[in-house]
Amino acid sequence: MKSAFSLLTLLTFGAITYSLALVFLIVPNEKTMGAVQRIFYFHVGSAFASYVAIAIVFFCSIAYLATQKRRFDAVLRSAGEVGFLFCTMVLLSGMIWGYSAWNTPFRMEPRLVSFLLLWFIFLAFNLLRLYGDEEKKAVQSAALGIVGTITVPLMVYSIELLPQFAQLHPQVVERGGLKDPMMRHAFGVASLSLILLSVQLVVLRSRIAFLEDRKLL
Repeated sequence: MKSAFSLLTLLTFGAITYSLALVFLIVPNEKTMGAVQRIFYFHVGSAFASYVAIAIVFFCSIAYLATQKRRFDAVLRSAGEVGFLFCTMVLLSGMIWGYSAWNTPFRMEPRLVSFLLLWFIFLAFNLLRLYGDEEKKAVQSAALGIVGTITVPLMVYSIELLPQFAQLHPQVVERGGLKDPMMRHAFGVASLSLILLSVQLVVLRSRIAFLEDRKLL
């Protein structure tokens, strides 16, 4: 187990280092948005990382409600913290990007509003873990984690559900996707590195939770 975590650490460090070199030293500026488009690689990658953590919350929530085993509660609590962290990164980077595209950090656009709802749900999740009733908060946070997970596909497909608002979200590149092959490569590496970081943080936070409650060991 220790060797697997060490390998994950090395992979994460290597992927992050390589993605930083690609984004800031190699990939060209996007022709429409210029240098600010580089935040795209971390903005979208952070969203993917948050979805991975939230998926862990979902499965561990179901497992805890079905079995009442405290190990599942420890992992879902840890994944909820990590998911909230990456949701915050998405919002903050999106505000920087949005200010460049719209001259305002936020607009009432479906994807932004639905993601803000997701952020509030996991803010409530973490506040519940901190201040909730000790006997009830495990079940309540598991239920809230499931509700938060359901929000994700609504957010992802919000533009398809409301096509009249599609052009309100910043357009990274012209229709057809990332044109430069190095852009696609950097996007893949940056996304992978943030997903690996998300998994590593969940594992590390879960190990801390197990140490805090030695009955889980």
